[in-house]
Amino acid sequence: MNLRQLMAPIAIGGLVVCAAAAGLTVAGAYGVTPFALPFGEVESAGVSGGLDAAAASATTDDGVVVVEPFTAELESTEERSEYMGREQVIAECMGQQGVEYLPAAPWLNQNRQPRGLSFEQSVIFLNALFGESRESWSVPASDWERRGCIGVGDHAVAVARAAGTPLSAPLPEPDPEALTWEEAAAVYQAEVDACMIEHGFGVNDDGTAAWELAMWGDTGAGAAYRWEDAGCAGYATHVTGNDNMH
Repeated sequence: MNLRQLMAPIAIGGLVVCAAAAGLTVAGAYGVTPFALPFGEVESAGVSGGLDAAAASATTDDGVVVVEPFTAELESTEERSEYMGREQVIAECMGQQGVEYLPAAPWLNQNRQPRGLSFEQSVIFLNALFGESRESWSVPASDWERRGCIGVGDHAVAVARAAGTPLSAPLPEPDPEALTWEEAAAVYQAEVDACMIEHGFGVNDDGTAAWELAMWGDTGAGAAYRWEDAGCAGYATHVTGNDNMH
Protein backbone atom coordinates (compact mmCIF):
# COMPACT_ATOMS: atom_id res chain seq x y z
CA MET A 1 0.00 0.00 0.00
CA ASN A 2 1.43 3.41 -0.90
CA LEU A 3 1.41 6.53 1.26
CA ARG A 4 -1.44 8.08 -0.70
CA GLN A 5 -3.67 5.16 0.24
CA LEU A 6 -2.42 5.06 3.83
CA MET A 7 -2.94 8.72 4.64
CA ALA A 8 -6.04 9.66 2.63
CA PRO A 9 -8.38 9.23 5.64
CA ILE A 10 -6.68 12.04 7.56
CA ALA A 11 -6.89 14.69 4.85
CA ILE A 12 -6.58 18.16 6.27
CA GLY A 13 -7.12 21.40 4.39
CA GLY A 14 -5.74 24.81 5.06
CA LEU A 15 -2.50 26.71 4.87
CA VAL A 16 0.05 24.05 3.93
CA VAL A 17 -0.59 22.24 7.18
CA CYS A 18 -0.57 18.91 5.39
CA ALA A 19 2.52 19.67 3.40
CA ALA A 20 4.30 20.43 6.61
CA ALA A 21 3.54 17.04 8.14
CA ALA A 22 7.14 15.82 8.26
CA GLY A 23 7.63 14.75 4.72
CA LEU A 24 4.13 13.67 3.81
CA THR A 25 3.58 14.50 0.19
CA VAL A 26 0.39 16.47 0.20
CA ALA A 27 -0.65 15.69 -3.31
CA GLY A 28 0.14 12.03 -2.76
CA ALA A 29 -0.68 11.41 0.87
CA TYR A 30 -3.75 13.57 1.13
CA GLY A 31 -5.06 13.85 -2.39
CA VAL A 32 -4.94 17.64 -2.36
CA THR A 33 -2.58 20.24 -3.72
CA PRO A 34 0.48 21.08 -1.60
CA PHE A 35 -0.44 24.71 -1.32
CA ALA A 36 -3.46 26.39 0.25
CA LEU A 37 -6.21 27.45 -2.09
CA PRO A 38 -6.80 31.14 -2.76
CA PHE A 39 -9.31 32.92 -0.55
CA GLY A 40 -12.94 32.12 -1.08
CA GLU A 41 -12.30 28.78 -2.78
CA VAL A 42 -13.32 25.52 -1.19
CA GLU A 43 -10.93 22.61 -1.25
CA SER A 44 -11.90 19.23 -2.64
CA ALA A 45 -11.73 15.79 -1.03
CA GLY A 46 -14.19 16.70 1.69
CA VAL A 47 -11.97 19.14 3.55
CA SER A 48 -12.75 22.56 4.87
CA GLY A 49 -12.69 25.89 3.09
CA GLY A 50 -9.39 27.50 2.30
CA LEU A 51 -9.51 29.82 5.32
CA ASP A 52 -10.09 27.14 7.97
CA ALA A 53 -13.27 28.90 9.00
CA ALA A 54 -11.23 32.12 8.92
CA ALA A 55 -13.18 34.44 11.18
CA ALA A 56 -16.56 33.97 12.78
CA SER A 57 -19.69 36.04 12.91
CA ALA A 58 -21.66 36.20 16.12
CA THR A 59 -25.36 35.70 16.74
CA THR A 60 -27.15 34.99 19.98
CA ASP A 61 -29.55 32.21 20.84
CA ASP A 62 -31.20 32.80 24.22
CA GLY A 63 -28.20 34.84 25.25
CA VAL A 64 -25.64 32.25 24.18
CA VAL A 65 -23.06 33.29 21.61
CA VAL A 66 -23.25 31.04 18.56
CA VAL A 67 -20.14 30.67 16.42
CA GLU A 68 -20.84 30.92 12.70
CA PRO A 69 -17.64 30.56 10.66
CA PHE A 70 -17.45 32.07 7.23
CA THR A 71 -14.87 32.52 4.52
CA ALA A 72 -13.97 35.96 3.31
CA GLU A 73 -11.39 37.70 1.17
CA LEU A 74 -10.08 39.65 4.17
CA GLU A 75 -9.35 42.65 1.97
CA SER A 76 -9.72 45.48 4.48
CA THR A 77 -7.24 46.40 7.18
CA GLU A 78 -9.93 45.88 9.82
CA GLU A 79 -10.72 42.36 8.60
CA ARG A 80 -7.07 41.41 8.50
CA SER A 81 -6.40 42.90 11.91
CA GLU A 82 -9.26 40.88 13.35
CA TYR A 83 -7.93 37.75 11.66
CA MET A 84 -4.49 38.31 13.21
CA GLY A 85 -6.18 38.82 16.57
CA ARG A 86 -7.72 35.39 16.11
CA GLU A 87 -4.29 34.04 15.21
CA GLN A 88 -2.93 35.34 18.52
CA VAL A 89 -5.71 33.58 20.43
CA ILE A 90 -4.96 30.35 18.58
CA ALA A 91 -1.25 30.70 19.30
CA GLU A 92 -1.94 31.16 23.03
CA CYS A 93 -4.24 28.12 23.01
CA MET A 94 -1.61 26.01 21.26
CA GLY A 95 1.08 27.25 23.64
CA GLN A 96 -0.99 26.14 26.62
CA GLN A 97 -0.81 22.64 25.16
CA GLY A 98 2.92 22.85 24.68
CA VAL A 99 2.69 23.24 20.89
CA GLU A 100 4.40 26.02 18.96
CA TYR A 101 2.17 27.90 16.52
CA LEU A 102 3.24 30.66 14.16
CA PRO A 103 0.54 33.34 13.77
CA ALA A 104 0.26 33.56 10.00
CA ALA A 105 -1.32 35.89 7.45
CA PRO A 106 -2.80 33.70 4.70
CA TRP A 107 -2.91 36.63 2.27
CA LEU A 108 0.91 36.60 2.53
CA ASN A 109 1.09 32.83 1.95
CA GLN A 110 2.55 32.31 5.42
CA ASN A 111 2.65 28.93 7.14
CA ARG A 112 1.52 28.56 10.73
CA GLN A 113 3.12 25.16 11.28
CA PRO A 114 6.81 25.33 12.23
CA ARG A 115 9.36 23.54 10.10
CA GLY A 116 11.52 20.76 11.47
CA LEU A 117 8.74 18.72 13.09
CA SER A 118 8.82 14.95 13.05
CA PHE A 119 5.75 13.15 11.76
CA GLU A 120 4.64 12.45 15.33
CA GLN A 121 5.08 16.10 16.29
CA SER A 122 3.05 17.14 13.25
CA VAL A 123 0.21 14.86 14.33
CA ILE A 124 0.28 16.46 17.79
CA PHE A 125 0.19 19.90 16.13
CA LEU A 126 -2.81 18.99 13.97
CA ASN A 127 -4.71 17.36 16.83
CA ALA A 128 -4.23 20.44 19.01
CA LEU A 129 -5.20 22.79 16.19
CA PHE A 130 -8.31 21.02 14.88
CA GLY A 131 -9.45 18.85 17.78
CA GLU A 132 -12.16 16.36 16.88
CA SER A 133 -12.80 18.09 13.57
CA ARG A 134 -9.49 16.69 12.30
CA GLU A 135 -11.10 13.26 12.18
CA SER A 136 -14.65 14.33 11.43
CA TRP A 137 -15.52 17.49 9.50
CA SER A 138 -19.12 17.00 10.60
CA VAL A 139 -18.37 18.62 13.97
CA PRO A 140 -20.58 21.73 13.89
CA ALA A 141 -18.94 25.11 14.10
CA SER A 142 -21.19 26.00 17.02
CA ASP A 143 -19.62 23.14 19.00
CA TRP A 144 -16.39 25.11 19.19
CA GLU A 145 -14.99 23.31 22.23
CA ARG A 146 -14.60 20.15 20.15
CA ARG A 147 -12.77 21.93 17.35
CA GLY A 148 -9.41 22.41 19.05
CA CYS A 149 -7.66 25.74 19.08
CA ILE A 150 -9.33 26.72 15.80
CA GLY A 151 -12.62 26.49 17.67
CA VAL A 152 -11.22 28.53 20.54
CA GLY A 153 -10.14 31.22 18.09
CA ASP A 154 -13.48 31.29 16.31
CA HIS A 155 -15.31 31.52 19.62
CA ALA A 156 -13.11 34.39 20.77
CA VAL A 157 -13.90 36.26 17.56
CA ALA A 158 -17.63 35.73 18.04
CA VAL A 159 -17.60 36.79 21.68
CA ALA A 160 -15.58 39.90 20.91
CA ARG A 161 -17.90 40.87 18.08
CA ALA A 162 -20.97 40.34 20.24
CA ALA A 163 -19.42 42.66 22.82
CA GLY A 164 -18.78 45.29 20.17
CA THR A 165 -15.00 45.06 20.60
CA PRO A 166 -13.65 42.95 17.71
CA LEU A 167 -10.28 41.28 18.14
CA SER A 168 -7.31 43.04 16.59
CA ALA A 169 -3.56 42.60 16.25
CA PRO A 170 -0.85 44.28 14.17
CA LEU A 171 -0.51 43.12 10.59
CA PRO A 172 2.74 41.36 9.65
CA GLU A 173 4.97 42.95 7.06
CA PRO A 174 5.11 41.13 3.71
CA ASP A 175 8.35 39.42 2.75
CA PRO A 176 9.42 40.90 -0.60
CA GLU A 177 11.32 37.68 -1.36
CA ALA A 178 8.40 35.35 -0.64
CA LEU A 179 6.69 33.53 -3.49
CA THR A 180 3.03 34.10 -4.13
CA TRP A 181 0.67 31.12 -3.85
CA GLU A 182 0.54 30.85 -7.62
CA GLU A 183 4.33 31.05 -7.96
CA ALA A 184 4.90 28.41 -5.28
CA ALA A 185 2.36 26.07 -6.84
CA ALA A 186 3.97 26.54 -10.26
CA VAL A 187 7.41 25.72 -8.87
CA TYR A 188 6.08 22.56 -7.23
CA GLN A 189 4.29 21.44 -10.38
CA ALA A 190 7.37 22.09 -12.49
CA GLU A 191 9.43 19.84 -10.19
CA VAL A 192 6.82 17.08 -10.41
CA ASP A 193 6.63 17.32 -14.20
CA ALA A 194 10.41 17.33 -14.64
CA CYS A 195 10.76 14.32 -12.35
CA MET A 196 8.11 12.32 -14.19
CA ILE A 197 9.62 13.12 -17.58
CA GLU A 198 13.07 12.14 -16.30
CA HIS A 199 11.63 8.76 -15.32
CA GLY A 200 10.12 8.31 -18.78
CA PHE A 201 6.50 9.15 -18.00
CA GLY A 202 4.10 11.83 -19.16
CA VAL A 203 2.82 14.43 -16.74
CA ASN A 204 -0.77 13.16 -16.98
CA ASP A 205 -2.01 9.94 -15.41
CA ASP A 206 -2.00 7.24 -18.06
CA GLY A 207 -3.97 4.82 -15.91
CA THR A 208 -1.10 2.40 -15.39
CA ALA A 209 0.28 1.11 -12.10
CA ALA A 210 3.75 2.12 -13.25
CA TRP A 211 2.72 5.76 -13.66
CA GLU A 212 1.09 5.82 -10.23
CA LEU A 213 4.16 4.26 -8.62
CA ALA A 214 6.41 6.83 -10.28
CA MET A 215 4.16 9.67 -9.11
CA TRP A 216 3.35 8.57 -5.57
CA GLY A 217 5.95 5.95 -4.77
CA ASP A 218 5.43 3.26 -2.17
CA THR A 219 6.49 4.37 1.29
CA GLY A 220 5.15 3.87 4.75
CA ALA A 221 3.69 6.43 7.11
CA GLY A 222 5.02 7.85 10.34
CA ALA A 223 8.55 6.81 11.18
CA ALA A 224 8.55 4.57 8.10
CA TYR A 225 8.12 7.52 5.74
CA ARG A 226 10.96 8.26 3.33
CA TRP A 227 10.54 11.04 0.80
CA GLU A 228 13.01 9.19 -1.42
CA ASP A 229 10.42 6.40 -1.71
CA ALA A 230 7.43 8.71 -2.18
CA GLY A 231 7.75 9.12 -5.93
CA CYS A 232 7.91 12.38 -7.79
CA ALA A 233 5.32 13.94 -5.51
CA GLY A 234 7.53 13.23 -2.51
CA TYR A 235 10.60 14.50 -4.33
CA ALA A 236 8.91 17.73 -5.37
CA THR A 237 7.50 18.29 -1.88
CA HIS A 238 10.98 17.85 -0.44
CA VAL A 239 12.97 20.03 -2.83
CA THR A 240 10.47 22.87 -2.55
CA GLY A 241 10.84 22.82 1.23
CA ASN A 242 7.32 21.72 2.08
CA ASP A 243 7.98 18.53 4.01
CA ASN A 244 9.63 20.00 7.13
CA MET A 245 12.67 17.78 6.62
CA HIS A 246 15.14 20.64 6.19
